[in-house]
Amino acid sequence: MIKAERQDRVRQLLEEQGTVSVKEISDALGVSDMTIRRDLEELASLGEIERVHGGARSAQSRPHAMLRHEYSHSEKRTKHAEEKLQIARRSVELIEEGSTIFLGTGTTVEQMASMLPAFRLRIVTNSLSVFNLLEAREDCELCLVGGVYRRRTAAFVGPTAEDTLRALGIDAAFIGANGILDGDVSTSNMEEGRIQQLAFSKADTRYLIADSSKIGGRYFCPPCRRRGYRFKMTRK
Repeated sequence: MIKAERQDRVRQLLEEQGTVSVKEISDALGVSDMTIRRDLEELASLGEIERVHGGARSAQSRPHAMLRHEYSHSEKRTKHAEEKLQIARRSVELIEEGSTIFLGTGTTVEQMASMLPAFRLRIVTNSLSVFNLLEAREDCELCLVGGVYRRRTAAFVGPTAEDTLRALGIDAAFIGANGILDGDVSTSNMEEGRIQQLAFSKADTRYLIADSSKIGGRYFCPPCRRRGYRFKMTRK
């Protein structure tokens, strides 16, 4: 197992269990205690985890922790998949026929796109993944905002995307988040945060859809505050 794969597995164990000992990680991964200690020290220096006596704990379990690691879109697809599926199923029930909806980036929103009801809709998105899922739907009018393409999250951002959104009317906006703490919703990228903030400001109805792993986390770019928005979450 190469270093990057090993450290991803360490992050996953900490996300799932909160606090894990060096021995537990060593046994799970089949590598030496010394190797795991080096990995933990490196991840702790990046602010992704917190070292505790004999092991480590997830940064998300520390109050007001600032999260720094941003998973790629493909990595996020495998995390908390069942929760995301449940949230997506509930979220599509909120969509009204003939409405204009904004679908943001994120793997939970992507799940929504694959479940949209078979009736007429106008869909605005800055997500290439959402666009690819829906481009063959003849009952949907699809608007992909332009702009600068951000490969890590398959999202279009920047002034062009923002100008396009400003010109549109939106009935309901659905966005994801990287962290939710004390009423603040945050993302890991400033430009994506601005797009989400703008979509919410334009929408008559706003939904933040997030799995329970986002609760208690904080990134440095806040797209919105909670007041006036409706949350759709599951908890472990």
